[in-house]
Amino acid sequence: MNNLFVLVVVIALSVGLNNGSRLFPKNQLYFRNSFSRNTEVLTVHCKSEKDDLGIHTVQRSYVYTFKFGDSFFGSTEFVCTLKHGVRSKYSVTFTAYKENPSFYIRTGVVRVWEALDDGIYLTDEDHHFEKMYDW
Repeated sequence: MNNLFVLVVVIALSVGLNNGSRLFPKNQLYFRNSFSRNTEVLTVHCKSEKDDLGIHTVQRSYVYTFKFGDSFFGSTEFVCTLKHGVRSKYSVTFTAYKENPSFYIRTGVVRVWEALDDGIYLTDEDHHFEKMYDW
């Protein structure tokens, strides 16, 4: 009977942790180009210890986004480099997401990083809009 209970729990968690799950939604990072000039392109390059998501160019008023899950071992961290300007003159590298190290797996976290003329701003899940970095 105990083995059957463990099997049911494992199956339920496996189904619940898939990409389409509403029970355990994936975390999401958004990078929005909000520069004042239409010609200003934002370049986004994010990577973790396990994944390099490549270089993405974001036109004005558009967004680059990706979803991911926290690691069971508390090691999920995405470091991102945002660039813009002639020959990528302006560049900032920062930790866009870092998992809580205490075996607490977060789900459904949404962070919106917004590139404006004067710097990079963060809107968190509580809708606080705060300047985090200068160019």
